[in-house]
Amino acid sequence: MRRIKQAFLYRLTYFLATPAFLWEIVFLCIPFLFIMSASVYLQGRGFSLAAYKLILTGAHMRIIVRSLVLALFTAFCCLVVAYPVAYFIAFRARSWKNALVLLLTLPFWVNFLVHVYAWFFILERNGIFNKILLALGIISEPLHMMNTLFAVAIVMFQVYLPFMILPVYLFFEKFDTRLLEASLDLGASWRQTFWRVLVPLTMAGAQLGFFLVLGMSFGDYVTPQLMSGGKTLFVGTVISDYFIINRSFSLGSAFTCISAVVLIGLMAISLGLFKLVAKGAK
Repeated sequence: MRRIKQAFLYRLTYFLATPAFLWEIVFLCIPFLFIMSASVYLQGRGFSLAAYKLILTGAHMRIIVRSLVLALFTAFCCLVVAYPVAYFIAFRARSWKNALVLLLTLPFWVNFLVHVYAWFFILERNGIFNKILLALGIISEPLHMMNTLFAVAIVMFQVYLPFMILPVYLFFEKFDTRLLEASLDLGASWRQTFWRVLVPLTMAGAQLGFFLVLGMSFGDYVTPQLMSGGKTLFVGTVISDYFIINRSFSLGSAFTCISAVVLIGLMAISLGLFKLVAKGAK
């Protein structure tokens, strides 16, 4: 009877996950198959790889590399900041823990465009940031920060930071603090305890947050378009231009497929690096 109950619960778990699988198939896999088909079909010419040849031999690869570098920079900065913040909330905040977690979720209650437009008042020549630097005497004239890669990077960092902190925090919350105490009692320094105990046991949360931020920042359209003033092209803006403005579905689909392959390759490399860090920590 017990085995039958366990088998039923095991199959029930898969049954409950069926809607999620169907959602992914209908709204991710099938559309991507359509995009792959459109990338090799040219109207009036039939099936052809001309779109891929144009993407691989033109300036498109520089756009993909630029987006990759920006996404990696955003994900790395978010990871560096997320670890101490998540650690403080999980282990040091005590009675303030729930309030701080609520503050982390507040950005999700505000429209994404509001986040981006708020930075216009901070980074423009007469913005808050320049006024503070001028008042402190650090600069003699306002800095030009709008329509630059710096503006795009700092806004992406602010927007996607909660997506990094929350996964890392969830793993910290489940962490048994007695392991830290045992390590320190056995003579290990705090640095050794951090790298050999804390990091390996929370690496899954860091990977989840890193890949989440990497994927979203790589394909972001709104932030680069608004904060760079449309002067610098990124993956999201190029895809939007091909599909919406130029109506070139074959080139847009080919560029999307190549960008997706490059992103998946980068994620695979990043996963290998995470495993090396975890192995080195042990």
